[in-house]
Formats: sequence, structure tokens, C-alpha cells
Amino acid sequence: MAKWVQVDPRVAEAHPLHGMGGWLRLPSFFLALTVLAMPLLLLREWRPPGAPDALLLNLDLLVSAGLTLAAAVLWFRRWRLFRPAYFWVFLVADTVLQIAALTLAPGLRGAEEPAEAVAQAVLGLALLLPLAIAMQRSRRFRVTFEQRLRADDPALALTPPAASHSTAPPPAPSY
Repeated sequence: MAKWVQVDPRVAEAHPLHGMGGWLRLPSFFLALTVLAMPLLLLREWRPPGAPDALLLNLDLLVSAGLTLAAAVLWFRRWRLFRPAYFWVFLVADTVLQIAALTLAPGLRGAEEPAEAVAQAVLGLALLLPLAIAMQRSRRFRVTFEQRLRADDPALALTPPAASHSTAPPPAPSY
């Protein structure tokens, strides 16, 4: 793995890879589409009170909608901790919740048999994993979100030394 160096946000913004161009457009598009489709999913899947597993299913839907909305906001605000948060929330916590749903309410996510529910969980993980891998390996993501450059990046050699905050000459030595 390459060593990453934290740089001043101005240096990162001046880097040619900074911005939501390149492959970052694809997750941006899917996040926006998912947020726009979320109300339709809620209307379609919402269970009325008294229906079997209504409380669990509705709670699951609300949590999923909230996490999706939060992810979109943090993505488009270019939150510097998006990568580790994505890993822990969407890969680890979601997998744990999937396993809990399989054991506590087997038919909760629409799967009639446990094998079908496991297949759905694996498919969900398979859809989330490529973004996690891309964020881990991408220079564009690190520059744009985390203001980090590889230690061997040529742009680091062009970075001016940190300027002093004082505009006056240094004080004369006292004898």
C-alpha cells in the first residue's frame, strides 16, 4: 500500500484529480437515484399496523431510508471520514443486521426460505463491496474527500513551504 500524506485543502483542490469527475460520478448518480426512489420504496413496502412483522419491517425500511439519505448527504458534502464510515455502517453493521433479521424474523425481507434470504444478503454485500474497494484504492477519492496524496505524488514536490502567519520581519535579536 502506498503511504498517504495529509495536505492542506488548498493543495488538494489544486490537484488534477480533485473533484467529482471520473469514476466518482457513478456512485454520485446511484446515490441521487436511490434517494429519489426511496419514497416510492417506502410507499410500496410499508406495512399497515397489525400486519405480520409490520413493526420490524417498517423499522427496517425507516433505518434503510435514513442511512441512505445520510450517506448521500455525506457523499455530496465530501465528508473526509466517508470511507471508514461506509465500511463500518454499510458493510459491517448492515451485515450484522442482515444476520439478525435472518435469525429473528426470517421472512422479514421478503424471502420465503432461509437460503433465499442468505442469497439476498450476499447479493447486497456484493453490491456494496466494489465501492469500498474503489474508495480504498482510488487516488481521486483520497484527494477529493480526505485531502491526501500519495507520498510519491509529484504534486507534493510543487507544494510551497508553509507560509508564516506574520507579515513583519522577524524580531531583532536582543543582546
